[in-house]
Amino acid sequence: MNPRIRTGLLAGILGLVMAIISGENIAIMAGMLSGLVAGLLVAQAEFHEDAVAGFRAASLAGLVAGGMTVIGELFRALVLDPLLGVEHNATTLLAWSLGALVVAALTAGIFGAVRTLKRPNDSIATYTLLGLLVVAYPWLDRAFDLRFMNEVIPVLVFVLMALGLNIVVGYAGLLDLGYAAFFAIGAYTTGMISSPGSPFGLSISFWIAIWVAAAVAAIFGIILGAPTLPLRGDYLAIVTLGFGEIVPIAANNLDKLTISILGIPILTDFNLTGGPKGINPINRPTFFGYEFRPDQPIPWYYLILTIMFISIFFIIRLRNSRLGRAWMAMREDELAAASMGIDLVNTKLLAFAMGATFSGFAGAFYGSYISAIFPSSFRFDVSVMLLCMVILGGMGNITGVIVGGLIIQLADRLFLPQLSQLIQKLIEASGTTALGDLNFASDFRLLMFGLTLVIMMLVRPEGLIPSQRIRMEMHAAEEDPTIAEHERTALSDVAETA
Repeated sequence: MNPRIRTGLLAGILGLVMAIISGENIAIMAGMLSGLVAGLLVAQAEFHEDAVAGFRAASLAGLVAGGMTVIGELFRALVLDPLLGVEHNATTLLAWSLGALVVAALTAGIFGAVRTLKRPNDSIATYTLLGLLVVAYPWLDRAFDLRFMNEVIPVLVFVLMALGLNIVVGYAGLLDLGYAAFFAIGAYTTGMISSPGSPFGLSISFWIAIWVAAAVAAIFGIILGAPTLPLRGDYLAIVTLGFGEIVPIAANNLDKLTISILGIPILTDFNLTGGPKGINPINRPTFFGYEFRPDQPIPWYYLILTIMFISIFFIIRLRNSRLGRAWMAMREDELAAASMGIDLVNTKLLAFAMGATFSGFAGAFYGSYISAIFPSSFRFDVSVMLLCMVILGGMGNITGVIVGGLIIQLADRLFLPQLSQLIQKLIEASGTTALGDLNFASDFRLLMFGLTLVIMMLVRPEGLIPSQRIRMEMHAAEEDPTIAEHERTALSDVAETA
């Protein structure tokens, strides 16, 4: 099979699944995404000297990917929707199909042509195009009547947290299972200082509160990091897990705080966190007299996007700095790093502090966005989800973490609920009661999530887009047979000794 056709079929699976789950409204967007993936994959696998050749090769793969999207759209419109009693206009259906096909081919061709530019112009042009698509998304969402904005904003909040966790896990190599605690600290700090019902009688502007929340989260990152300095591996994971469990429990019980010194009461029944009820409401941002409102998600989208762009800029600068190189050296071998003069104490503490800072930003934004905060929002599964986003996307790679976060969060918040609704409607339309009150999104969510992780760890343990160093580590035995032979010899020696 032609490799470009094979690439198009692989990328088209994304468009096929999206079209089947969501219907014709998403066909053009699905075609665009599948075409984008096809174009990037072709450009990565093949070298072309000029833009015309790159456009031609990638557009073929995009055409195949668009065809897969059209197949999914037609299957939904002609097979599934009639079972649900939904009828489609033939002209409209044809227009959506042609649109998805053309958009997929053009998108793939454009990205394939851009990747033929000389370095670093190819990367600059690629990221510029991706940035334009991200900036234009709210208007595409409105034009195609997708109504996904309310789900996309929390997804970006989680991606921002995953970028912060990537500093701790991907760069410094410190396994943190309590990262959601810093998310909670940032959110509660914002609530305590920028709520009309603030326990301290404050009502600070969001633009100041978000920096205070980030600073407080960084301080708690140092507090967590200090007792874990001698620990590594599983022991470090257990300590951070305990910290992640302590913070939500403390938030749930600090609604009647009593402090006394030498029998003299200093505070009596002081409501610090609001207990199980949380803190509600929390002030929303205002910008030159314009107040952000919950029924207008576009300003919120651009706000979280701006925070993400600024965060990515600083994370890149940190990665390329002396501190970033120290983190990576410590991740590879702490003993060797210490022998080379790296201060492990400060390096570890700065890793925890920097990672917690970005989680504090995310917590401050999230608390203001929903205008309330509750202890149940920061359970252990949030930390696990964030860690899976980093591992699935590729540890140590910013692009990989963003892609992994988008895949997991969009599937969890958007496509699995839609798939659940589709299955439920099909069951009701068939009139069967054999499956009872099956809810696919809630009953099988973790099952699908677990299967995906198992398959990924078996097929691609380094993640979807890993850093070059981690890819080399994972596949060192494949590239150098002497390494594999050395490992087999070592294992046999251990077995004989046992």
